[in-house]
Amino acid sequence: MIGRAIFGLCAVTLLCGTALMAQPPSTNRTAAKNSGDRRVCRTYHDTGTRLGSYRACHTVAEWTELRRQTIQIVDHIQNARPFGAGN
Repeated sequence: MIGRAIFGLCAVTLLCGTALMAQPPSTNRTAAKNSGDRRVCRTYHDTGTRLGSYRACHTVAEWTELRRQTIQIVDHIQNARPFGAGN
């Protein structure tokens, strides 16, 4: 009797799990992956050590903004006059 109850419970659980997995993915998750809200992680290694590395995680929009800021800073440094030049 207990064996049949456990068998029935397992069968119901298996059917419910299969039904949940057969559903199409939600549109909100798909839309988030296509937009700039998708999270991307990158691993950076410190120069001079085998063990020094860290992981940075940002959204696609944040990575784009960080790249823009880096380019702006490099351009500013390259185009800046050295101290005392022109006197």
